[in-house]
Amino acid sequence: MLISLNWLKEFIDFSYTSSELDSILTMLGIEVEKIENYASKYEGFITAKVISKIPHPDADKLSLCTVEYNGISQTVVCGAPNVDSNQIVVLGLSGATVPNGGFKLAKRKIRGIESNGMICSRAELDLDNDHSGIWVLPDDTELGISLVDYLNMNDTVFEVSLTPNKSECLSHLGIARELAAYLKKRVNLPVVNFKEDNGNISDSVSIKIENTIDCPRYVARIVRNAKVKDSPDWLKNKLKLVGLRSINCVVDVTNLILIEQGQPLHAFDLDTLSQNKVVIKNANNGEKFTSLDSKERILDDKMLMICDGEKSIAIAGVMGGENSEINDNTTNIIIESAYFNPKSIRKTSKKLGIQSDASYRFERGVDIDNLVYCANRAAQLIAELTGGYIEHGLIDIYPTKIEEKKVTLRFQKANSLIGVEIPKEQILETLEYLNFTKLELTNDSITVSVPNFRHDIDIEEDLIEEVARFFNYDNIAPDYSSNINFESKGTSHKLNESETKHKIMDYLSNSGFRQIYTQFQIDPNTSKIFSDNLIEIANPLGEELSIMRPSSTPQMLKVIHHNIRHGNKNLQLFEIGKSFHKYNSDKESFLEGITEIEELVIGLSGNALNKEWNQTERAFDFFDIKGAFEELCDYLKIANLTLSQFKEKTNFMSLNSLCVYKGKKEIGYIGLVHKKVLKNMDIDQDIFILNLNLTEIFGLKQKKWDYNSISQFPKIERDLAFLVASSVNSLDVENIIQSVGTNLLKKVKIFDVFSGKNMVENQKSLAYSLTFASKEKTLETIEVETLVNKIIVEVETKLNASLRK
Repeated sequence: MLISLNWLKEFIDFSYTSSELDSILTMLGIEVEKIENYASKYEGFITAKVISKIPHPDADKLSLCTVEYNGISQTVVCGAPNVDSNQIVVLGLSGATVPNGGFKLAKRKIRGIESNGMICSRAELDLDNDHSGIWVLPDDTELGISLVDYLNMNDTVFEVSLTPNKSECLSHLGIARELAAYLKKRVNLPVVNFKEDNGNISDSVSIKIENTIDCPRYVARIVRNAKVKDSPDWLKNKLKLVGLRSINCVVDVTNLILIEQGQPLHAFDLDTLSQNKVVIKNANNGEKFTSLDSKERILDDKMLMICDGEKSIAIAGVMGGENSEINDNTTNIIIESAYFNPKSIRKTSKKLGIQSDASYRFERGVDIDNLVYCANRAAQLIAELTGGYIEHGLIDIYPTKIEEKKVTLRFQKANSLIGVEIPKEQILETLEYLNFTKLELTNDSITVSVPNFRHDIDIEEDLIEEVARFFNYDNIAPDYSSNINFESKGTSHKLNESETKHKIMDYLSNSGFRQIYTQFQIDPNTSKIFSDNLIEIANPLGEELSIMRPSSTPQMLKVIHHNIRHGNKNLQLFEIGKSFHKYNSDKESFLEGITEIEELVIGLSGNALNKEWNQTERAFDFFDIKGAFEELCDYLKIANLTLSQFKEKTNFMSLNSLCVYKGKKEIGYIGLVHKKVLKNMDIDQDIFILNLNLTEIFGLKQKKWDYNSISQFPKIERDLAFLVASSVNSLDVENIIQSVGTNLLKKVKIFDVFSGKNMVENQKSLAYSLTFASKEKTLETIEVETLVNKIIVEVETKLNASLRK
């Protein structure tokens, strides 16, 4: 951002040099990146007149020009095609440094003729990119005056860089407030004094806010009988110094207020508004709108718009529309001064790819209490410059007043954090000159109300930072000693890491899996597939990173997609990381309102076995991911986790999937990702996922292993096949077999599942191998047959099954 020294002095009187001001601003946390002194930049450049022009005797494209200024004549060799006699030009004298190029002018011979100086183009003077020829000035230009005086640019401009939290400094007023507090002075605001004329604004236009969340306040003024024309030189030069080009006197005034006050304004042609209405509401999905840059924008229903009775006329806080812009035929003007929700403006700006001076300020927060002043100042200037008059009345829609925040600062706390004993009186004085209003003062603390332009002040530490800034960090002696209390209780249990987590990481890494690390933030569209109750980030880097992930699965899918695109199609990956969920207030959490769940996600895709001379190619399937789950459970000695069907249909897992239960509680899922999800992510091969809530796993007791001697007596095996309904789970059959088999049944294993051809509709066949043995004797056939018959009866009775003969 560019700041004019002369403009600053209109707000506050000071006599600092540029170097001194640079040091003060830097001390206050406002980084000065560049200082441009135009008097120095254009030193040695003056206005002069070309008295005569003759061809160079030894060069066809060069001319010998005699130029005159202040009664002095000299010869200049010039190669510009448009140079001619009687022109008023800008002459660079010997010793001057050309701004665009950085070379120093001196007397020198060009093809045998001595040239004294240089006739300049606008490009050489670093005014624009016009290289077509020399800059010819108007005939009435005074001769012999310095270029900086001719341009009315005898000023010093500071290019400053601000941190995102310093929105209150995005204007000359904001910087002036900082200097005023440093100097212990008050800022002088431009006086607004005008006379309202005939009519009443309420009869001319009606304004309605439909979305008061994203537009809490809207102020409007009307100027009538205006004649839009070029701005006067003083206004053009003010804007030019801070990097803005002049458009017309109306638009230039709104830009002046933007740079001066930090409040973006917008001026509409009142006569283009249908039904004389202004409605602030959200756009329709897919709505098309042509902005001032003549580009067609596709909108969605999250974008706030300024509309009339029939159509949209501006993207609120971002950019106006072609259909209501100010032009030479405009006579009646409505001035908008509004406050828009920073979050809304940032999202709209990012989605549409528009970064305007207005959106830059709105998305960081403007002063909601300064809207009326800015509207009035703009109306006064526009009326003066266009010859119009200000219609009686002002519209100010402010349904729910935003109250100033209240923050308490404890003096001892401030001194403890800063590390220096700052007198109480000095702290109070600093807060007073920073415009914090005293509400309550005690011996130990002060409670202040925070002005609404200070969006960066929320807590006590923010106030303490302000005290430290103005005390000057250079006055705080560094202390490199540390005081550590070894009697503390250690890290909060909420931050402790489980040993089980590291065991899982080691086990999977040693089992051929590659560990990945991904961000905790994802985009809204992907996250909605996995949860409806999302946690949005207040100030995201962009929409694609605006949601705290409700699951680790989408990031795993994105990593797999990235690898497949780069030719790495056979993947065994895992990640252990957090997912984030909203919770009820009675639940304990490190951050209020948010619970973090440690998750394990395993992803398999591509081939489990590649084609070799001694083996055939085999792709990963459901049993690979199920086997990974079971082997992990065995390694961790976890016994009481079960797999069963989902109680409710999911949007992201296919029917070839199961839910992981801890008792009756769902703690994960396992299986094949749904084809629709893969298609949306442009993935053309199957992906098998295991997602496990490790927060629940960490609390489980490990089972103890019992070691038994191997029986010396022979075992007996029997095979049973049952016809059951297609909906029957094989595990249900296995549990019944185990319950009836007594301690003689040592092993139950399913070895065949069959359905389809030659089977009754909606039925399937499940075949089990049963192993019987005893440690004490050789089993007799009749003993085994008795148990087998009991098993058959129990399965047939409880599951309405039948034994396949």
